[in-house]
Amino acid sequence: MSADAYHDRSGTLADLSAKIRPWLRSARWFPGKDRGAERVRVIDLLEMPGTGALAVALVASGDSVLVVPVDPLTGLDAAAEPALAAAIATLALGGGAVTGLHGSLVGRPIAPRRPGDGAPRARLAFPAAELRVRALGGDASNTSLVIDGGGAAEDAAVLKLLRQARPGIHPEVEFGRFFATSTDWRGTPELYGWVEYVPVDPDGDRAAVATLHAFEPGCQSAWDVFCGWLADGGLDGVHQTRILELARHLGTATARMHGALASRDDDPDFALEPATAAGRRALGLRLATHARTVFSAAALAASPPSSALAPRLSRLAARLKGICAELESLADAGTTAADIRVHGDYHLGQVLVDSSAERVMPIDFEGEPTRPLDERRRKTSAAKDVAGMLRSFDYCAAHVARLHGLERGDPAPLVHAFLDTYRRGAAGTRWWPADADEERRLLAAFTLDKAVYELAYELANRPDWVEVPLGALERLTGG
Repeated sequence: MSADAYHDRSGTLADLSAKIRPWLRSARWFPGKDRGAERVRVIDLLEMPGTGALAVALVASGDSVLVVPVDPLTGLDAAAEPALAAAIATLALGGGAVTGLHGSLVGRPIAPRRPGDGAPRARLAFPAAELRVRALGGDASNTSLVIDGGGAAEDAAVLKLLRQARPGIHPEVEFGRFFATSTDWRGTPELYGWVEYVPVDPDGDRAAVATLHAFEPGCQSAWDVFCGWLADGGLDGVHQTRILELARHLGTATARMHGALASRDDDPDFALEPATAAGRRALGLRLATHARTVFSAAALAASPPSSALAPRLSRLAARLKGICAELESLADAGTTAADIRVHGDYHLGQVLVDSSAERVMPIDFEGEPTRPLDERRRKTSAAKDVAGMLRSFDYCAAHVARLHGLERGDPAPLVHAFLDTYRRGAAGTRWWPADADEERRLLAAFTLDKAVYELAYELANRPDWVEVPLGALERLTGG
């Protein structure tokens, strides 16, 4: 590229940066609403063929690099534009590359594990004349789109735009590839392929920017199902039996998921790691360090959601020493349960439920979005996922009460139903504690850690929700 052409392109990037800047901070997936988006800079622009100049922009904002499908003429987000969504999906499904100024978008299709295993994949096509694209959900740190090429429902696919381009191995890709090629577990929608950004610099870091999964027609999130049933009479209404039965199905499915994740001792990235006293001590220290970071004066003083909550946050911060002591008590937990790879951000919104409410499918294996990738990939106790689901039942009860002006229900029956079938599915395995005190300590620590994480997340992203983790932490710490 000539010097003149480089300067022309650089001017285009600067102009596009100015167009993107005004709306970026209001995007649901913008990381951390507690900081501004003043330092917005487009660092690469990759025009997708066959889209009429629509492109994928990599946008630097603070210490994040964001993935922004964009119309360069307006600077507006173009994720739901059918031609652009189809172009990204086709790249993931068929391979190839699209080159930009500093790197390329490269498609990485996944070969089926057995002959015939991926037969439906061959029928996938996205003809422009019949293409339909619709958003899937709206309250997420990424953007998921259903792409329908006009054929049967089972031939549709879900394109997930990973809004933060994080360097390294992305868990969503790693888990999807592992399930599709190394296990017989089919309890989650199959990963067809992904798209990653590959910089021109051979020493630069690659980053996944999109995944393409099979679409499961007729499904809802477990969050929507539970919230709907709880609002319609709750555990004392007509849905009582169905609610508890679904919680039991969820417990069984979670145990099977963990069984699949612990099934390959020949794969070093997924092989079980025996627990040790030193490992338990290190885990407790990590959780306590996380709590100290969240409860630092700066974190809790940043734009408190209301004057009414500020004193409660201060009182909770005063109990930090006790919180850390509880987390560090993991040093005294037993070591009968090995560490495994876990979902990492397990809650009701990360599970699909079919129309019969009998089949449940965990999805979205990328881990907690604000944690570093290396931390998300670290093996740990399966209790982390179990505790995440227990916290989600609490969130669900609180949400229904707030939305419908009802008295807050007690999620304990859901918790017991879920735990009962999970324990049955996990009994006798190498990855679930054989000792009751070890199980209690692990669940207590991870439940407390999850509530601390939720508090930090809500303070930064959804101030109206701070009451939920704050109330949980007050209960968990005796407040």
